[in-house]
Amino acid sequence: MKTFFISLLIGAALFSSGFSQERKGERKWTIDPATGDTIYTESVTISESEDITPRNNMIVINPLKFLLFYNISYFHKINEGLAVGGGFQIPTPKDISGFGVNAEVRFYPKGNNLKGFYFAPNVSYNSLTDDFDNETVSITSIGGLIGWQWFPGDQFALGLGIGVDYYFVTGDSNNDDFNDYDGFAPALRFDIGYAW
Repeated sequence: MKTFFISLLIGAALFSSGFSQERKGERKWTIDPATGDTIYTESVTISESEDITPRNNMIVINPLKFLLFYNISYFHKINEGLAVGGGFQIPTPKDISGFGVNAEVRFYPKGNNLKGFYFAPNVSYNSLTDDFDNETVSITSIGGLIGWQWFPGDQFALGLGIGVDYYFVTGDSNNDDFNDYDGFAPALRFDIGYAW
């Protein structure tokens, strides 16, 4: 839970730096040569800037997931409001081997080219083997996320998402660790990556 709150704080700080405003003040004194009067003027200009760098592809990792899986995902922009992606993962615990794949569709309601608010249905499949007992199970999940993707630099990508997944475990296993995956589970994502 502590990791979740730290991730939210980091996300909020980075989100607030995603948009920039510049305030410029100017004071000016001029002397009218005909009358000798001094004229004082003051103005304030506020401008906003928005990142419009075109991005069509993005590769990200979720370091929070390294507790269970090494992972990498790739996303490709289909149009301004839609991106599709897929990923690969392998388990990190030393007594478990196997692999996993996932697929995700991201809908960006504001159509900001892989940037901003999105919601994403997703599906994943994992085949895991307990090397100690030599038992193999298949874990399939379906779920949904809401999230935010931003780019503090031109290519540097950060993302934060929260959602829920439902896991289906199939296979004969007496391993309680595998059986704990059956049912609903919260999903937290903190992505770091590169976009071009």
